[in-house]
This record gives sequence, C-alpha cells and structure tokens, in this order.
Amino acid sequence: MRVVSLLPLSALLLALGVSRCVGQLMRHGDAGQMRAAMGVSSADCDDAQTGLEMDWDGSADEYTCSAEQSGAASGTGSVLESKLERMCLEVPADFQPEHICMNVSIEYTETIPTTVNHRPLWAVYGEYTYLPPQRWTHNIEHGAVVMLYHPCADSTEVDKLKQLVRGCIRKHVITPYNKLPMEQPLALATWGCHLHMAEVDEAAVRSFIRETALQGTEGHLSREGQYDYMLVQKAQPPVGSDIDDSVLCPNQP
Repeated sequence: MRVVSLLPLSALLLALGVSRCVGQLMRHGDAGQMRAAMGVSSADCDDAQTGLEMDWDGSADEYTCSAEQSGAASGTGSVLESKLERMCLEVPADFQPEHICMNVSIEYTETIPTTVNHRPLWAVYGEYTYLPPQRWTHNIEHGAVVMLYHPCADSTEVDKLKQLVRGCIRKHVITPYNKLPMEQPLALATWGCHLHMAEVDEAAVRSFIRETALQGTEGHLSREGQYDYMLVQKAQPPVGSDIDDSVLCPNQP
C-alpha cells in the first residue's frame, strides 16, 4: 500500500482568500457580504428540492455502466487487483469550507473533493442511486465516510465494501461515481483523506475508517441531513454502536 502525504492547504487558502461567506441569506462583515446558513432550509438559498439541476441534470450516465466503460473495465487485468493507495491532506484545524446557495454553480477540479465548498443542506446518511458531490462533501465535513464506486466496478467487490462501511459507521454515504479510474474503481473519502482500491482490503478499510472518520470542523455533529433525492437506504447505527458513532467498526477485528 502506498501512503502519500500532500502539502498543507494553508498557503493555498490564504492565496485564495478563502472565507465562509458565499450565499444570499445573512449579511455580515464590513463588505456587506451574504452568508448561507448551514442546515437552514430556504427556497431563496437551498431547500434540498429547488434547482437541483444546478448540480446534476438527472442523467443516468452518472450511475450507469456504459458499453464503452464496461469494455475498459474488462481490460484492466489481474496485475492491478491488489493496488491500494491512501492519501491525506494536512488541513488547517480552523479551516471551514463555504456554504454555497443553489443560484451559484460549484465546480471541483479534484477527482475526489473533500475539504471544499458545498451546499448548505447535507444529505441524509445512507445509500443513493446517485448523490452529487456538492452534497456529500458537506457530509464529509460532518465526519462522514463516503463510499464511492465506479458503475462498472465488480458487483461482488462493491457489495463487500458496502457491508463493511455499513457495519462500521452510521454517518456514511454510498453512491456511484464515474470519475474514478477503472484501475481503482473503489474509494472511501473522509475529511482530507482518500483510500483508493482495485479490490476490497478489509483490514485497510477498517483502519482507514477508524483513523480518519469523524474528523473535520463539524465532525462531532450527529444531526441527520435534509437532502434525500434518490435515497435508496437510510443509514442505521451499526450493532454495538449508536447514533453518535461512539464505537467505529464495532464487533470487528
């Protein structure tokens, strides 16, 4: 397994002048900027129902394995089966992403964004037919583990990873994500960290969750989300833990 530590975000954040003040709800500061309130449903900003096409046009391409992608998947070869990579950013302790109202587009340059701007209302924890990253990145700020898998990934491996995640933490999100490379079609994302896999490594998954979940500036919050479009199965606390995820991966090695 390769472990990669990336450079601190501090210099980049200072250069970009990052704040938490993009939106259109509450006035603050000398410049009269407007701040989007976290978790407050508002038709003027974000009610988890209006203007959802800003983040996703509803296309099934996001969660469907196409014939072209399926052909690429079949050619990955067994040489990559054990490929596993873990990466973590050094995130400043006081860094908080911005909450962006639905009238403003959010675009990401990272393959798997984690410590980034997102929508004010986060997703109900659980499994989705598809969930846009503009939602699950907010869940990550609340300490969630997000499981991502390419639509063409091996279904046996996908199911294995789903069961592991559900058995480790209530605050999880599961969604297909076609931006993953077929060489590593499985991934977990937490606050500033990724675990990329070609196949499921159970020990590595449990270690990653125990060491990186429940982080972030709001990682202690257990409050349920409000966005539930395309929710398939709502998350439940694993047996041996609780709604606060006081025990991660209970009853497991």
